[in-house]
Amino acid sequence: MQKKLAEKEAKIANLATRLGNREREKTNEASGTETVVTPQDIKELIAQGIKEYQAVVSPPVLEYRNPYPTHYDSVPFPKGYQKPNFEKFDGINGSHHEHLAYFYLACGETALNNALFIRQCSLLRGQPSHVYPTPARVTAHLG
Repeated sequence: MQKKLAEKEAKIANLATRLGNREREKTNEASGTETVVTPQDIKELIAQGIKEYQAVVSPPVLEYRNPYPTHYDSVPFPKGYQKPNFEKFDGINGSHHEHLAYFYLACGETALNNALFIRQCSLLRGQPSHVYPTPARVTAHLG
């Protein structure tokens, strides 16, 4: 990352020098006087270039997003649905196989619908999509 940043800084400095030379040539042709590019001008151009580069490389996170597709939120839970009373797996007590089996059973018929099943997995917030416990993965995992 530092090497790329240094390369970008060098390119910016080169461009700034070339731009300054062009501007001087144009000014000399038009008015007969010479325009000077100060080191401060070059520093400002470099700083601006670095800010633009950093905005592209690591854009700011603007808001929280659920770790599942947005259309899952539009799937309604069945009438009379009550969220299962469920303890999060701590990784110490019991096996993850038993934990997944209990969670799957506790979800009841909502476990058969991927959208509803994943929304009940609040313990997985922030996890990448490849670890979502879809019903197919749970049943395959329980084997």
